[in-house]
Amino acid sequence: LTVPHAGEISGMGISDGITLIVGGGYHGKSTLLNAIERGVYNHIPGDGREQVVARKDATKVRAEDARSVASVDLSPFINNLPGDKDTQNFTTENASGSTSQAASIIETLETGSHALLIDEDISATNFLIRDARMQQLIAPEKEPITPFVQRVRSLYDQYRVSTILVLGGSGDYFEPAHRVIALDNYLPKDLTPQAKALCGDDFSISPSTEETTPFNIGIAKRFADSSSINPYKHAVPYRGSRHGGHRQQRPPRKNIKAQNTRSLIFGTQEIDLSLLSQLVNPSQTRTIGAALAYACENKLFNDQSIIQALETIVALMDEKGLSALDGNDLAEIRIQELMAALNRLRTLKIRKLGIPTEAP
Repeated sequence: LTVPHAGEISGMGISDGITLIVGGGYHGKSTLLNAIERGVYNHIPGDGREQVVARKDATKVRAEDARSVASVDLSPFINNLPGDKDTQNFTTENASGSTSQAASIIETLETGSHALLIDEDISATNFLIRDARMQQLIAPEKEPITPFVQRVRSLYDQYRVSTILVLGGSGDYFEPAHRVIALDNYLPKDLTPQAKALCGDDFSISPSTEETTPFNIGIAKRFADSSSINPYKHAVPYRGSRHGGHRQQRPPRKNIKAQNTRSLIFGTQEIDLSLLSQLVNPSQTRTIGAALAYACENKLFNDQSIIQALETIVALMDEKGLSALDGNDLAEIRIQELMAALNRLRTLKIRKLGIPTEAP
């Protein structure tokens, strides 16, 4: 590969499609994925990762037990819930591992991301796979979850969404994969031919890796209830001698505090960011708070969808710099982390779903 400032370099390129990173435990699978996920940022000279580069919209998604979900269309992955609960407009304050991972994927695709990074170790097993024996024991109509293995190839064929998966315990993904990279003592080897050779005509789990039901992702745009996104502390009464002992009303004041990269105090709420692995600096957390506050103060959520409002803020930062926001010690953020933080605000409410005239 010829690059502008280093001439010709050699290495391992991972092209679009479905790529599996496999190998024994402790051989470097997750380490490689961690390097790729940080490759969305530039690295300083001497860092050791100067030539580890990923497309800017590559996003890591994982299971997050107990996170909140606000009106997300989970129907591509979850349907037919007991009690006929609507999965096209799904809301919960306490999501399971599989539900949270499905929601994170849909929310990520809402930002326009075309690359997903997934590690088996931090994923919900029943979301990733469902083998043939389990399908025989539990009838499909009794299982509301369509596992990711049955959607991963369609995501690429329909929407050009690529996926890199770290796997150590399941060969179900050999069939839909475009390539299989095995790590042996931290050295990568292409084992695609060997993996495909295991997927013969008599491959016993082939029915579990095929899903022909049409599905739509990212069609409906969510519009937030602007009153549910509030960076201010509520007005509180206080009694002071300077006011003759009468009860006075403190005016609402902005309350935004970054707790490292772990959480963000936003108004009266604490947004848990601890599992967003591509949030790497406290200054980014402060920028998220300042960006969401800017959207509130300028009433962007009043007449724009969530994604349109966030795109407006990102465009503003690109055009005028971080100084366009009210805050100090800020750092560049991606729309993926901005969207992820807003989706984890437990007060977030969606007032309506809008359908664009054209599907993506």
